[in-house]
Amino acid sequence: MAGAAALACALWLTLPAAPARADPPAATRAQAFDATLARLQAPASLNLSSDAYEAELQRLRVQLPPGDRAREARLRAYDCGSLRWQDAQARLAYSEQAVALARAMRDHESEARALLCQAVYLGRTRGSVRALPLLTRAIARLDDGRFPRLQAEALELRGSLLSDLGEQARALLDFQRARAAYRRAGIPGEVESLQLQLAASYRRIGDWDQAARLLQPLLALRAQRGDAEGIATVRIQLGYLAVESGHADRAAREFRAALAAAAPLQNRYSANAARLGLAEAQLAQGDTAGAQASLRAAAAGFHADRDDESDALLLLLEGQALAREGRHAQALERYRRAQPLIERDGNLRYQALLYRARAASAQALGRLPQALADYQRYMELQAALQARMRLEQSRLLEQENEIHRRDLENQRLRAEAALRQAELDAARRVRRWQALALVSAGLLLALLAALAWRQRARSRALARLALQDPLTGVANRAALEATAARWLAAARREQWPLSALLLDLDHFKAVNDRYGHAAGDAVLRACAAAWQAQLRGSDLLARTGGEEFCVLCAQTDAEAAAAVAARLLQATRALRLPAVDPQLQVRVSIGIAQWERGESLAVLLDRADAALYRAKQRGRDRCER
Repeated sequence: MAGAAALACALWLTLPAAPARADPPAATRAQAFDATLARLQAPASLNLSSDAYEAELQRLRVQLPPGDRAREARLRAYDCGSLRWQDAQARLAYSEQAVALARAMRDHESEARALLCQAVYLGRTRGSVRALPLLTRAIARLDDGRFPRLQAEALELRGSLLSDLGEQARALLDFQRARAAYRRAGIPGEVESLQLQLAASYRRIGDWDQAARLLQPLLALRAQRGDAEGIATVRIQLGYLAVESGHADRAAREFRAALAAAAPLQNRYSANAARLGLAEAQLAQGDTAGAQASLRAAAAGFHADRDDESDALLLLLEGQALAREGRHAQALERYRRAQPLIERDGNLRYQALLYRARAASAQALGRLPQALADYQRYMELQAALQARMRLEQSRLLEQENEIHRRDLENQRLRAEAALRQAELDAARRVRRWQALALVSAGLLLALLAALAWRQRARSRALARLALQDPLTGVANRAALEATAARWLAAARREQWPLSALLLDLDHFKAVNDRYGHAAGDAVLRACAAAWQAQLRGSDLLARTGGEEFCVLCAQTDAEAAAAVAARLLQATRALRLPAVDPQLQVRVSIGIAQWERGESLAVLLDRADAALYRAKQRGRDRCER
């Protein structure tokens, strides 16, 4: 308790002291405070440099009238995002105080802004996934549309976090909503930070051309106005784009250019980030000594700024550099320290890189069981990454179809509105042509009705396709999530049991490798048909990706679900595919989980996935719960 009191006291001391006699009157300070706050809320502030933004915050601190709790809540909501904070726990505590003060003042705008700060700092100290609920709370606070710019910033921040976690389809949807909110706020052009986030998302799903199309004009714009910090940020993104697309030399040039742009800045984060990226590019070039020098400089810079956000990547790259020199024992020590940090953030790509690097060092030291286990884990993560990539691309396609459908609907509505306005104008201008105008309007309405009927039929067909897996004809992930939302609500309301079964075909990759993907598709279709025949009419079978399927069983406990799983196992064993290979034996592993009260679909499926993993570990061709 004493430590918490000391921390709270230290945080309060960061606010300005009581004014001396020579200070201006409170009314004058309030006017000055409001004028500075208005500048921070203006569209032009979106492109302020870090130094300029910090200068405006300092003005707010000085101008705050003593005892003005309402303005103090607004100050804290902005001040919690200041770069002056060095200690992560202190800034998290300060943001929590800012949320509490804004809530006490019933200031929804300041509360939402402070929640954004709290989410950022919670993510940095305890893992990115922990920040998502706070961001969702902030966005819910802003759903009334009264603060469109802040709503856009919240959506952009959540999209950025989802992008870091690999949820690119959801991230891009948030970015699209953020763009619309910025425009509602009177900001018609592209917001540069949002354009940068969009580029990062496209880079992460492998659409490097689209990422480059977004980054290059942004670099030219920032170079034109001499924005050194902005130039460094874009070049860092271009550097990672080059690394991931296999152009290490170009990546090194981009990171060096970013470092040169960031060198004179007071804010050293961009310089440290550029050194970290340069080290990764140098390792890809085979320049181990250069990479180690870059890593030492980056580590010193981050340490000086008391910034531990990049510790995981630093340790991973240090381990890779040591392994290049044959110092595998020291490399394994770096990997050991990096592992909990990487797993905390939930970044599957870095986890896969860690296990691959650790397997190589363990093999070099003759620790073959460890190397084999790490390599197997690497292969599992790679498969998960590929499955997620396919899922994200599928979700993105579904979103694009939905956007296209809405655009067509909006076009129809605009056409109808334009037609009605044309009728009114024609009636006012030319009364004698009224009869003719009515006839024309009737013809046009008939045409629009025919078009509407046709569009409605197409929309229904698209809606069916959007909820159906095109290969097997069973439900897809979107249909699974929609149905689960309804069933979970009913289960909570009626206290019904509900169970989920996750199915994964055993050694399916071997089928594709031996007989080809067309044969693999035939196996998937046959399995889906055989399973569907064993399920009740109330059960839902959905394909969630690759050879993975899910069955949702309403009003079914774990014991009954186990009986369902037994039927599915038997149906799979009895399956014969003479057109592929009369000797081919198809097997499946199944994980079962019964829904627990208060549990989300994601948590239910995670437990089923854990059970599936046990089934795989215990010999496959079985079910576990």
